[in-house]
Amino acid sequence: MYLTDANIFLELLLDQEKADECEGFLEDVRRGRRETYLADLTLDSVLIVMDNKGLKSSVLRDFLLSLSAYKGLRYYALSILDRLHASRVVGETDLDYEDSVLVHLARKLQVEGIISFDKDLDGVKGIRRFEPSNLSN
Repeated sequence: MYLTDANIFLELLLDQEKADECEGFLEDVRRGRRETYLADLTLDSVLIVMDNKGLKSSVLRDFLLSLSAYKGLRYYALSILDRLHASRVVGETDLDYEDSVLVHLARKLQVEGIISFDKDLDGVKGIRRFEPSNLSN
């Protein structure tokens, strides 16, 4: 089980450089061949970026509806306590709040790692970062 960062979805949705790599990983999640958590904050981040890029509301709606078909996707709603723990991670590291939430959840949920292109997560104690291309099959 993994935890997936917003940049994995955004690479694909915005057709960026590593879109194909992300598409393969997300297709595995959709089919249930891989399992990952998606935090509500991460989902909101994806939607905010999509909205800021001027994508139509129908594109946002279609994206949200598509998530219901992902057999390997587990949605995680942050509690106030989760947010408090994440704020402590901010104080212990040089990470921003959003990355600190990922670190807190990765530790709490005891996932194998965080799927992300964010190298700021490298070197955080007890956290492994994977890019979709370096996951073992």
